Amino acid sequence: MVVPFYFANVLSLCAQPKVVYRPGSTIDQQAIAAAVLRESMNPLFLQPERFIVANDAADEQRVLGFGQLRPLSGAWELASLVVEPEARGRGVGSELVRRLLARVEGEAVWLLTLENTRQFYELLGFTEAPPGAAPLTMRLEQAVGSVVVGVVAGQQCIVMNARAGAASAPVP
Repeated sequence: MVVPFYFANVLSLCAQPKVVYRPGSTIDQQAIAAAVLRESMNPLFLQPERFIVANDAADEQRVLGFGQLRPLSGAWELASLVVEPEARGRGVGSELVRRLLARVEGEAVWLLTLENTRQFYELLGFTEAPPGAAPLTMRLEQAVGSVVVGVVAGQQCIVMNARAGAASAPVP
């Protein structure tokens, strides 16, 4: 029997595992570090208690994704957002971001990302920050990151910001 494409997509979504979200803990340290390195992300400042972790509800040892908020010069940095390839496109990353932002409602949140992820973050209320607007440490990280990803991936690092809990309300 041939299943039309759109029915096949619906069926595959129904077969996807349910997700449980929980605070990170020291038992997550090794998995977080390994995934961050695999994704060529900044491996510094990985404190598990700052993370929210998404697990497969049927197998809670199976990590589907995670992300963290780090303190950043009177604001917060959304960082280390990783979703395992088999869980991408199912809303895991969006839900991780929403849950992290709920922790710091009303506060300024910044992030450093690649150009090709801009639309994902825009849908969550972030906008690209004007040059020089980000905290100094983030501007320095952007400068170094842009050189590296420019050479390796042919992309640019961009800084984005939002006010947590206020979709479509970038930081002034």
